[in-house]
Order: sequence, then structure tokens, then C-alpha cells
Amino acid sequence: MKRLLCLWLPDWPIQRRLAATPEPAKPDDAAKANEPSQPVILWHADPRRGRVVAAACVRARSAGVRLGMPVAQAADLAAMTEAIFEEHDRDADREALQSLALEFQNHLSPRTAVETLQRFKWYGRHRHDPEAIISEINGVTHLFGDERELLATAASQLQKRRLNGRFAIADTLGAAWALANTAPSQKDRSRKNGFEFFIAPPGQTLTALQTLPPAALRLPPDTVATLSRLGVETVGSLLRLPREGLATRLGRPLCDRIAQATGEIDEPLIALETPSDHSASLVLEYPTDAMDLISDRLERLIDQAIVDLQPLHRGVLRLRCHLDFTAHPPAVLESGLFAPTLDRSHLTRLMLGALQAHRLGSMVTQMTICVAQHAPLSSRQPSIFGPDFQSGGGDDWTRQSEAARLIDVLSGRLGEDCVRGVRLSDDPLPESSVEDFPMTTHRMRGRKVTGGRVTGGGPPRTTDLGRRPIELLEVPSPITPIDAGGREADTAACDHFPAAFRIRGSSQAVHRHWGPERIETRWWSGPLIRRDYFRVELVDGSRLWVYHDLVATGEQKRWFLHGRFA
Repeated sequence: MKRLLCLWLPDWPIQRRLAATPEPAKPDDAAKANEPSQPVILWHADPRRGRVVAAACVRARSAGVRLGMPVAQAADLAAMTEAIFEEHDRDADREALQSLALEFQNHLSPRTAVETLQRFKWYGRHRHDPEAIISEINGVTHLFGDERELLATAASQLQKRRLNGRFAIADTLGAAWALANTAPSQKDRSRKNGFEFFIAPPGQTLTALQTLPPAALRLPPDTVATLSRLGVETVGSLLRLPREGLATRLGRPLCDRIAQATGEIDEPLIALETPSDHSASLVLEYPTDAMDLISDRLERLIDQAIVDLQPLHRGVLRLRCHLDFTAHPPAVLESGLFAPTLDRSHLTRLMLGALQAHRLGSMVTQMTICVAQHAPLSSRQPSIFGPDFQSGGGDDWTRQSEAARLIDVLSGRLGEDCVRGVRLSDDPLPESSVEDFPMTTHRMRGRKVTGGRVTGGGPPRTTDLGRRPIELLEVPSPITPIDAGGREADTAACDHFPAAFRIRGSSQAVHRHWGPERIETRWWSGPLIRRDYFRVELVDGSRLWVYHDLVATGEQKRWFLHGRFA
């Protein structure tokens, strides 16, 4: 039988921030060692409301600070306590959670994943960010003795990082998540590092879920509000309702969540990448923080990790370094590359750059280098008897271009999301015809299935190079159609193509046109966009790209100029 462990980390942004800058523990009150001496409030910029509270520690919440509150109001409440205000760093939260998940993968189970979020927030979650780690533990529990001992090992990993969490074990992913987030604690007080957990015995998932609130099933807020109005206060009450009626009234997703929690539908676990076969580790004889010594050991470990890639004619695309410290939590550093390479000096410089950006709080005790991603090398020989050949270097065929090295260095210094490229997308909507992407994150380079469609008869054909304009307006400009009699055409019903258009106050006659080419967005991506595009040639020889909006109603403009051809 499948068994899954869920770890929920409440107030994860606050925990991550405090763990990154730990304060010395108080010997007279060890339980409060993780509490900050000053209230901590994290904010983010809301497009409509400005700066609002994204996370707050217990002391700040006890003073009246609430999530979503304007920062100015929170500052008034916390003025007397000298609260610390910082911007919420979502990327740092995700990286730290990924690092913790990798730690669990190494010490608990190779089948470990960070929780997968859907498009909309779940009820009770103010932030749309992951806060839980899932591990599949069937097959590894016997290595620890029993499930309670396995939880104790997981709790010790949290204690090393100065973190607190709630554990749960159940037969399904949905049930484990629900129990970790909402079940009453079975805190183990027999241990020094007492931790909160809940274990549902095998085959007793339905019994464990009976008294939980419906929100524990990861439901959207509107569904939870509807269930509350109907008087459904527990999962047990929800399970007693006919499934057909729930699907008709509240939608199929609610029934799917029930089926996932009860095990009727198997919810896939998108596990982290398995540990690399190309890795090397070193336990330092004496802990050190000397950068010259760390640099030398890094270069040696990188040389050992990539030695097996050269016969395979493959190069490194992503390099990962795991560091253990004497007094601080372990750190996981990563460097992505634009093109594969085996140049150990370049790889060492990239990893040292990532290490310099991470402040060493204590001495390094152990270092591990692994190749997280690799790809075939592209062989090239600039010349037969040129300087490259005379140098006699055996690494010429592994070299990157200067542009690739520049991209690697900038990504390491500024962050992978800051160095981006542009490519064509499969979205039929012209405004979304191009997209940007991190140039060193190769997992994002797959093609996307958009579900939109492009239809239409007559030229221009899809193979016509002139079917799209050179200049595309950022915001389509409304234009007025004019009929053959010189009058404004009825924008609600245009049986014939307009004889002219009034563009920015001047009337311009149409010589000929091609189309329509209908473009529609996918219905699940938001408000419907449905347009008929035409390529228009004016009497003066200029060519425009215009469209007729098929969704507009009433007095809304229906014709728009969207681009100009060269």
C-alpha cells in the first residue's frame, strides 16, 4: 500500500527569513530561541493597493498586523515595538524550499516533491506559493524502524535548519496534505525536539478525514463559501452527500478533490530530479572558510564529477553544490549554463560566483558537487592550422562561445530570471506571439500546448512570409469604418468590407484586402477574445493589419488597427 508523508511549514516566509539570519539561543528559554527580538513584517507590492503585508511573525500578528493590510497601517500598529519591514522575496522562499526538499530526498526518500499549486489560491492561503513537501515513504520506512522513527529523523533535519513544521502520514497525497494542515496534533513530547504530527493508520484514511473542515481538501474560496452556506462543516458531512449533485451544483473539481483524498483517483507525485550519477563529495579534515582552499577543493570535485562525461561527449548544463557548515543549515547552490561545456575552470568560476553571493555564516565541513543536467556537446573546429590547433589544447571541442560565457556569468551574478531571451510562442493571440524565457533554464524550453486555434480562408496562407506585420502596436488603436457613400458604417453589423477607414482623423481609402483570418483565445484562459483579421492595402500603397472585434457589444468600437507592414 502506498504511504505518503507531508510536511507543512506554516509562515514559511518568516521561518525562512529567520533561519537565514539566526539569532543566538537564549539559555533560559530554549523554546523561544527562534523568535526574533523585534517583530518582522514582510510586504509585497500589490498592483492595485500598493505595499501590503505578505507575512508577519507571531509578535506582529499579536499586535494587530494582518495579512493583506497596507504597510502604512501595519507600521502604525507596530511603531512602538520597532518592527522590521522587509520586501517579501518569493524566489528566495522557493529556492529554500527546494533546498529542504533535496535534503529530504537525500535522507528520507528519493521520491520527494514540492507541493504542486493550481492556477488559483486555495482557501485559507493568502500567498499563492508552495509551503509543503511530499515524500512517498512506502519501501523506505523499514530503514528507520517504523513511521514514527522516520518522522523523528525528518524532524531532526528541520531542527538543523532552525525550522518548525507539521508532519502527517496517510495513504493518499490529498489526505496527507489535509492532515498536516488541519488535523489536531499528536505532538511527541517524549523527545527533546518534540514535533507535531498526525499518522493515519493504513486503510483508515476515511476515518481520519471525517472531522476535518472541507477546506482541507484544497478547495477554492468560492467552493468553501458555498459549502458553508449549505451547512456542510466537515469532510464527513461532505462525503455523505450524493456525488452527482455536488458535480452539478459545485463543479467537477470538487468531486475530483474528494476522489483524490479518498484514493479513488491516484494523484501523481511530481518528484524532484533523482540524484546524479556524476557527482563527487569531500569531507574536509578541518572545517574552513578560506576561499582559496574552498576554490581549490571545488575545482578538484568538479574535475571528478565531469570525468565520466567526456567519453560520452556530453557537457554540463546545470551544476549543483551542496555545502555543510559547522553551525549553520546546509546550503544548496546551483548554476545554470546557456550551452553545455566541460571547461572546469569556467565551471569553477561560476560556482565560486554563486558561493560569493551566499554569505558564509560559519565554516564549511563537507562539499558535494553533482551534475544536475547535461546535454550533448556541439563539436566545432574553427581552423585546422590556426591558433586553436597550435595551442594543442585537448579541450577546444568543449569550449563555449564568448556569448555563452557572458550569459553564464551574468546569470550567476544577477540570477537566472534576470537574463532572458525572446522566442516565438504557439499562442494565436498576436499580443502573445512572443515570450521571454530564462536563457540558462533549459527545462523551460519545451513547446507549450495552448489550445487556441487559428482559422480563416483565402490568402494570406500560413506559409506566406507576409502574413504578419513588421510593426505590431502595443495597444490596438480603434478606427472607424466608412462605407462607399462616405458615411460611417454600422459597427454592429458590417455586411461588406468598408470602403475606407478613418484613422487618427483622416480618411484613407481601401484599395484591396485579404481575409478574414479568425483568431480566438482558449476559453479557459480568461475573457473570450474573438477577432477577424484582415490585411489591407490602401490607395497610397501602405499596408495595414486590422481586425474586426466579434465580441464587442453596444457602442463599443469594433474595428482596430493592430499593425503596419513594411
